Amino acid sequence: MKVQATTYKGIEFVCLQDLPADQQTLLQHNDDVERIKILIDGKVSSNCIQYKDYAYWYAMIFMKSVSSVETPSAVLVELTEEVVSKN
Repeated sequence: MKVQATTYKGIEFVCLQDLPADQQTLLQHNDDVERIKILIDGKVSSNCIQYKDYAYWYAMIFMKSVSSVETPSAVLVELTEEVVSKN
């Protein structure tokens, strides 16, 4: 499920801890998505990413990885019959 952006002072972002567990896991191991820190009411929210980067990652990486798992290609199995003679 794609999460909605949080907007603060015109910056749209998502924090990793607000994402579903499967997305958190994949993003934690992805160094291509830049992390940002945001100061909100004197508290630093770290480990966040800009929403545009999240939306791109979600569409181009996450959805493709999920669809390949959920819809595996058909595997053809050929069965052969072997005759074994009893001696």
